[in-house]
Amino acid sequence: MHSISGSLWIGCFVVAMAPLLCLAEEKSEPNRQKVLFFSQSFGFRHSVVARPLNGDLSKAEIMFKGFASAARYQVFFSQDYHDLESDEQFNRFDAIVFYTSQAPKINRDAFLKWLRSGKAFVGIHCATDSYYDWPEYAKLIGAQFDHHGPADKELTLKIEDTEHYATRMFGKELIIADEIYQFKPDSFKKENVHVLMSVDNSKSDLAPQKMSADKYYPVSWTNTEGKGRVFYTSLGHREEVWAYPKYQDHLLGGLAWALEKPKEK
Repeated sequence: MHSISGSLWIGCFVVAMAPLLCLAEEKSEPNRQKVLFFSQSFGFRHSVVARPLNGDLSKAEIMFKGFASAARYQVFFSQDYHDLESDEQFNRFDAIVFYTSQAPKINRDAFLKWLRSGKAFVGIHCATDSYYDWPEYAKLIGAQFDHHGPADKELTLKIEDTEHYATRMFGKELIIADEIYQFKPDSFKKENVHVLMSVDNSKSDLAPQKMSADKYYPVSWTNTEGKGRVFYTSLGHREEVWAYPKYQDHLLGGLAWALEKPKEK
């Protein structure tokens, strides 16, 4: 199911319920980077990625399809881990975006091989609420979910890197109402990632969310894994956030950075 032709995707869904990509029918577009949005949930299923019973795309998939296609990416969607079982399947994509929960049974070795070869990985929101039994994943994504506060409380985020592709559209701060994650204390180390934005405690009240020991709440960051690049943002719980143009630019900026090849040393 790709982002250019809705009729092609619908036809694929009716003829074959799984796998959902229908890549064999894709028209080659060599000048476009290929991005897979993967949103299978084995734990809590967020409303923004819940597909309606008629088989249409979820709200997040529809919005991602719109702004990523406009940015000239060729976009694919899947909620079936059978689409990520082999090296060949992974190698079809330049970037893979996870909005997952718990542990869809992808081929873990193939994923690590693909990413470390120089590919791009983007984790959104509950991507850190995934694969608790996979140490390599926890390391590359940078943290593991612990708990969260209310989803509709307005908070102020401090932009720690105002020049990065994913945050330069915000200026020095972002005021937003969304579900803020706190991470397992032993899973997140600031020195292991490059933090892009965090909660401004002087302007935000996280109650009734319990405070972490260091009172530091990272929201978005980047990392590397081999030759690959990793971008993560914990924003994206609320459907209203997905409709916010600056959030869309935030995701596109993170994706563009992850896809950019590092300079040779």
